[in-house]
Amino acid sequence: MKNKNFEFSPDLYDLQVNWTERLKKEKDFFLRIFKNNKIESMLDIGCGTGHHAEFFSGYAKKVIAIDPSGETIDYAKKNIIKSPNITLLKEGFEGLEKLPCGEFDLITCLGNTLPILENRRNVKQALKKIRKKMAPHGLAIIQFLNFNSDILEKNRFYNPKIFEKDEKTYILIKHFEYGKIRTRVDFIMTVIHKNKLKDFFINSSYLCTLKINLFLKMAENSGFKKIELIGPGGEEVFDSRKHVSLLALLYR
Repeated sequence: MKNKNFEFSPDLYDLQVNWTERLKKEKDFFLRIFKNNKIESMLDIGCGTGHHAEFFSGYAKKVIAIDPSGETIDYAKKNIIKSPNITLLKEGFEGLEKLPCGEFDLITCLGNTLPILENRRNVKQALKKIRKKMAPHGLAIIQFLNFNSDILEKNRFYNPKIFEKDEKTYILIKHFEYGKIRTRVDFIMTVIHKNKLKDFFINSSYLCTLKINLFLKMAENSGFKKIELIGPGGEEVFDSRKHVSLLALLYR
């Protein structure tokens, strides 16, 4: 068995996410956001392979999408991004101040991009930087896991995902190991080729254990005036006793 640092190639990452189904579930929520707020410019932090940015481009005049992985940005340019009003940049939280794009009406940070900063100090700094890039009437939407220990324990192993590429079958299992300060997430990958085991490895990463009360305190200390917590899909108020993830709406 090989234990690798977290490193998913963009094409494999794309294959393990059903983007059509995910965007279908999220569509109504984001449509309400665009309808109820005057959003012309937006920033997508940790854009990954660009599917959300491409979706957002149908509703915002200007979309800036950033990711620290140059390989991922190149993949998005070549395979996903079609709209002319999207600008892709290789950048992370540490470079937000350097973006030559002014302020944004909407900033999104989806898919555990914030907790993957690993420690509380980095998360605090990121929240402050996000607020500084928001327009006076701006809104930020941050998506992350519910780090309630009981919920994580019940969902330690996600159902396996199976996908095909280059005549190989990939079986992916996601596992979480809760910690009070940091939570480890393991991507356990089995590769089958011609009915034989071709490879087996674990990609691991650490997330900042961002419990709700801690996040709220950080957001308030960063200057956000109003905070709403919504359950996954954006259809109901977040319930820490049942929801595995949440959307935090932060108003400047």
